[in-house]
Amino acid sequence: MNTQNEPNPQKSAPSGATILAIISVVFAAVWIAFAYYKGNSTDSSRIMLLNPVVPILLIVLLTRVYRWIDIRSIVILEIVMISAWLFMRLLGVLMPFILGFGFAYFFRFIWNALPLKKQYQRGIATVVILLVCGGVLLYTGRQVSKQASQMGVGLLKFYYETLLPYAVGETFTTVTISVNPSTVEGEVPNQRMEEDPPSETFYLSTSNGIYEIRRNPEGKPARIGITNGAIFGKRVQALAASENVIYAGTPNGLYRYYRVPPAGDAETPGQRANATQIWQKVPGTPFDTRSIQAINILQWDETQIYVGTQNGLYASNDAGETWQSVAPTIYSDRSIVSIISVTGTNGDRVTYVASTRQIDAEIVSEQMNALPITAAVHWHLEGSSLEWEELPSIKRIVYALAGVNETIGDTNGTSQTSNIELYASTPDGLYQLNSFHGDWEKTERVPAISGTPATPLLVSGPSGLYIGNSAAIWHRATPTAKWQPFTTYKAGIGDAYQDQPIVEQAKSYLTERIPTIAQTVGEAVKEGFQFAGSIAFGFGGLVATAALTLIVFVYANQSFDNYFRSFLALVPEGHRDTTKAYMREIDNNLQDFLKGLVTVIAIVSIISAVAYSIIGVPFALVIGLLAGVCNAIPTFGPFIGGGFAYIAMLMGLAAGDFAWTDFLIRCAFVLGTILGIQAIDNSFISPKIMSDAVDVDPLLIMFAVMVGAAVLGFWGVLLAIPIIVVIKSVIAVTNSRTKLEQ
Repeated sequence: MNTQNEPNPQKSAPSGATILAIISVVFAAVWIAFAYYKGNSTDSSRIMLLNPVVPILLIVLLTRVYRWIDIRSIVILEIVMISAWLFMRLLGVLMPFILGFGFAYFFRFIWNALPLKKQYQRGIATVVILLVCGGVLLYTGRQVSKQASQMGVGLLKFYYETLLPYAVGETFTTVTISVNPSTVEGEVPNQRMEEDPPSETFYLSTSNGIYEIRRNPEGKPARIGITNGAIFGKRVQALAASENVIYAGTPNGLYRYYRVPPAGDAETPGQRANATQIWQKVPGTPFDTRSIQAINILQWDETQIYVGTQNGLYASNDAGETWQSVAPTIYSDRSIVSIISVTGTNGDRVTYVASTRQIDAEIVSEQMNALPITAAVHWHLEGSSLEWEELPSIKRIVYALAGVNETIGDTNGTSQTSNIELYASTPDGLYQLNSFHGDWEKTERVPAISGTPATPLLVSGPSGLYIGNSAAIWHRATPTAKWQPFTTYKAGIGDAYQDQPIVEQAKSYLTERIPTIAQTVGEAVKEGFQFAGSIAFGFGGLVATAALTLIVFVYANQSFDNYFRSFLALVPEGHRDTTKAYMREIDNNLQDFLKGLVTVIAIVSIISAVAYSIIGVPFALVIGLLAGVCNAIPTFGPFIGGGFAYIAMLMGLAAGDFAWTDFLIRCAFVLGTILGIQAIDNSFISPKIMSDAVDVDPLLIMFAVMVGAAVLGFWGVLLAIPIIVVIKSVIAVTNSRTKLEQ
């Protein structure tokens, strides 16, 4: 049959419905491009075209024109892209529903795994699980809060005692020695037996902190920082210590540190223990806002305290509970420089006070050598009716006084007491008061400590005399011995570049700005809570999301299956069987996934908790559970769980649970544990358990997690695998139905 002469068949013109479908598809494509370009900008909420109503209407329109266009895959792709944009835009609104139904589905999985078939059994199980989880969270929160508080103190200690000395250096400000009274009770000084010397503790304050100094097994002085509590950021000008308590004087009041809880305290033992070894300001003093320049605790009674200010001397006979002004006719207009108490060779108990005419302390420190100031030293005999008597004046400013605890050797090798009554440090050296002729003499021994034109630090103890300045302290055991270095200051990085303006600015910021911020931390915390509250109570905030999630969970948990039956009722009757097939496949795959996931989490949590407990990681049980839960996040989960372990280790270090060496050793063990658990999980646990649950290429899972994190943040990481399971189920059902149709 010849068909060459037959005309070509003419294509029919597109109908109106087809034209409308093409216009709708083109418009949807343009809208998708515009939405993804402008959807994340700050002014997107003002564009009416990006209102959530518009994409919803577009989805409805594309669904209606689906049958009128040949290239249906384009319509499906546009519907998917518009739905994804709408989901991201409304994530804050949808998240309570996603989480609520997710938890309800998880409880449904638990009920199916356990013999809980009746409604009341499920209700009781739900309440028990919620109470247990809530109790664990509450307990964990309290413990973490307590550790975080200790961590904050530890971080401040690290800042003041380590970072500041390393960065900007330090200077010595004052020293003191405490002597254990039990070793000298009823004993005349300088007549003790060499084989049983009195025990003493040396305390040093610097421009950054306060330290206790003890000699290590090698005989070298070792520092132990005791900077904490209210003393942070305060300049300490005076120290006094006994066996049980330490007092620190600052430009704005007196502070106290109990080494041992005070006897007879009205508080409970637990409260006393909490107050121990924490610096607190002494309340109710008449010199609360004055500059404290000298403090002394009487050697024979630690409940008797003298405090000297820039204009007045005060005393307390009840460990600082009440205070009285001392000799106001003498000291009301004088600046107290130093106070010491000594027991003489004849057993007399004497208190000495050095003072000058009232003068600004900063001027004294800056122009000490230029000012023609005469220091007066008064003494008072304990238990006598004598008033305060004045010793011969020193034609110098006095920095500090020290009693005599030294002995000298005679030609026969035996020891005898010195005839020196007092020592006084001055701008041009050390002076001594001779008890025989009662006059001050400059000692010739001081020039042996070179490079120190001024030696403001002076203290004596059973081990001898200590003298120094802002950079170093020296020691001698007897008046005839040579001066030996005791301790020196720590030079900071900034000392090598002190002439550079930027270094000076950095030092100023570290020493002034940050301590000011630390002192006003209360305001910062208050503002932080207000900011957190504004976020939490805003729509989509943490508290609102949690509350709405709980409400959705309660309703969904009561009738989970009914909600899905209602959803199926909305689907056209011709597509219900297909929808049921999809949902059934998704449910089966999710059930398998949850079974494997819970098993892996349980195994990894147990292994992690046991391993971390052996290592000594703080909160080992909680960290182990977090490691197991984080292991559910593919690829990055084990490292996130290990990060929690290291955070706990840092909290323990900052809280003082272990030292640096111990910290580094434990960190190495933690790293080995993380790698070991990861190897065991990848080699034995996950392949054995999860192989049937999620049969997806690992690279695809990694890609999905990264995309989810980029698009949805934390929720994208959390939902990556469930979404893959859903997509896998949809593809499986689609392929099976396609084969059946063929």
